[in-house]
Amino acid sequence: MGTEPKPDGGTAAEVDREELYAVVRTAVRDALLDVVGTVALLGFALLFVATGARGLLETAGTTGAVVSLALVVLGFAIAAVALDLVPSIRE
Repeated sequence: MGTEPKPDGGTAAEVDREELYAVVRTAVRDALLDVVGTVALLGFALLFVATGARGLLETAGTTGAVVSLALVVLGFAIAAVALDLVPSIRE
């Protein structure tokens, strides 16, 4: 790599192979952790929705129905956060 002029008039930046490797490795690790976190959150969301739906189908009282409905809503909220449909708590 040299300092050949670029079409916009600037020069190409020299990047050390080790620096490039470190940047790419960090980016890949972050991306994989994001995927694992998203899958884990979706798994928890599915667990809450399934438990709540089962409770809605099996419960006879209003208290059980309210708790089951809350579980379903919580499951959908977790799934929405996992899929970035709503802002996360950290922001």
